[in-house]
Amino acid sequence: MDTATTRFTDRMGLLFEAEGQPPIAGRLFGCLLVSDDPCSLDELAEMLSVSKASVSTNARRLAEMGVLERVCRPGDRHDYYRVAPDLFRRTMADRLRRWQRFTEAVGDARRMLPIRSERVRARLRGYETAYAYMADAIGAALQRWERAAENGRAHGRAAGVRR
Repeated sequence: MDTATTRFTDRMGLLFEAEGQPPIAGRLFGCLLVSDDPCSLDELAEMLSVSKASVSTNARRLAEMGVLERVCRPGDRHDYYRVAPDLFRRTMADRLRRWQRFTEAVGDARRMLPIRSERVRARLRGYETAYAYMADAIGAALQRWERAAENGRAHGRAAGVRR
């Protein structure tokens, strides 16, 4: 792997680690993100200079999370992995569901708990309002993005990304 790609995969490792995941999971994701084709566990272990067992464990973890897909090749007994093709949509929808559940829990607490403090009631109202607003905004943006993608526009242009 060239120096720039190594720096990128290391950076992805740090990002994943900051989210509570093993750094190798981020490095593995980064490697597959910039790979044209699915890679075998042997190839990934060699590219990342780590053990095949570590790659296997983390690839399974990422596949269970829906980040990677395991693919098979006819007549080949090796496991190959690639980044899930619908990763953006699925991760955004998952985050949106988590925000909605948080909003519901805070709203239920505000309505059902015997809270006497106006400061606490105001805090719960503020969180509920803010998270509900953002969940609605993100949900609407995700729907617009999906419609634009369905209409054949490139994902980057549909999302308003400038290059």
